[in-house]
Amino acid sequence: MKKLFLIAAVTMLALAFSGCNVLETDTEALMKPPVFTEEQEKLNAALTEVIGESYVLKYPETGEINSAFIFKDLDGDGTEEAMAFYSLLDESTRINILKNKDEKWVSVYEAAGFYGNIKSVNFAKIEEEGFAIVINWDQEVGIYRYKKEKLEKVHGDSCEGTEIADINGDGLSEIIIISKNPMGQSTLEIVYNSGSEILVTDDISMHAGYGNIFAKGSAKFSEEKTMYFIDSEIYEGVYLTEMFALENGQAKRYFIADFVEYEEEEEERENEGVVVVVGGSYGKRGIFLRNTKVSCLDTNSDGIIEMPVEFREDYAQDASEEFFFLQYMQYDGEKSKAVWNGFANTEGGYLFEVPEKWNEKITAKIGSSPDEFVFSESKNGNVVYEIFAISKNDYQDKYEDCVLAAEDKTKNYYIKSFVDEKSEFYIAPEKYSESFIFI
Repeated sequence: MKKLFLIAAVTMLALAFSGCNVLETDTEALMKPPVFTEEQEKLNAALTEVIGESYVLKYPETGEINSAFIFKDLDGDGTEEAMAFYSLLDESTRINILKNKDEKWVSVYEAAGFYGNIKSVNFAKIEEEGFAIVINWDQEVGIYRYKKEKLEKVHGDSCEGTEIADINGDGLSEIIIISKNPMGQSTLEIVYNSGSEILVTDDISMHAGYGNIFAKGSAKFSEEKTMYFIDSEIYEGVYLTEMFALENGQAKRYFIADFVEYEEEEEERENEGVVVVVGGSYGKRGIFLRNTKVSCLDTNSDGIIEMPVEFREDYAQDASEEFFFLQYMQYDGEKSKAVWNGFANTEGGYLFEVPEKWNEKITAKIGSSPDEFVFSESKNGNVVYEIFAISKNDYQDKYEDCVLAAEDKTKNYYIKSFVDEKSEFYIAPEKYSESFIFI
């Protein structure tokens, strides 16, 4: 069975979004005294020696790093430093950096005056030695480096969210900052290593609102190019993919339409295999909008990401309950071709691959439950295949006339065929399992 390669699973993918939104905290848990490890106890004692006992430890509210004491080799010298977050009577957040010298933690630097709660802390391998520290405060982000026992601020800006990823495939991380401009439109900027210094690109506009992004990450777009992909819902029931690249020190935005050859003659499309997605007077402007909530995938497991497109004659402008024929297109450096054809049952959590000739001849709809699919001939309504999802705890005997095609942790997926080998819609049963991709 094919395995799903979401953007999140591609090797270039890095850390998930660290939003600047306010999240609820567990007040009762915060009132409990902290429980320290042995090493954290030593840090706490070292901190008390320097600043006394009248301080309150500050904890990141979201993300994988949720301790007031964080260990990291910040400057790349081979030994870990420790970062401590706390506040004194003025309630501003302070950062203290400690080093272990002769088996004892010693404070070597203190930075003060950061106002607001710590939403998240992450680290970015933005240069060969050491890590940049990415701290999301209440409504802004601060990016810092620790050099020669000093903490320097590299960049700060208002933000809705940040992402750390290798956008250009050079082995170093970039830091993506998503903000809103004074007009309320979302913008994106990239903090990157130019080879000689850390720089920041100009803002670039984007359609995606931070809160409506449902998939994102960097991946190889072609053999030569890596890009950062964002899948989002731009308004109810309408989705799009935006792709961002770092080119010559600038952030560049692309859409699927930028990489699709638009041909008007259907005969050429069939003979050459070049995808024609949007026809008529709409042209290429609608090619990047869709009603199907799917993300970019590596459907054929070749390490190159593919872009989802609905094969349709209009363009998505309102929410729709229709199941559109779906294609995943791969760019080879010159043009895009469909490498996967089928339908997506997003409620059921899977894609099902079918022959390209099914397009416009077969209609898909939900069966008796959200994760069941029924395929019928468009011209007469005759059912050709049904997919059943059955709990593994239920009796399976009544599906003896079906083929077990796939399974997840809790369910078995059976396919029942209503056509014979002579039908143009026939799929060999041994191919069923290859047709499933779970999402």
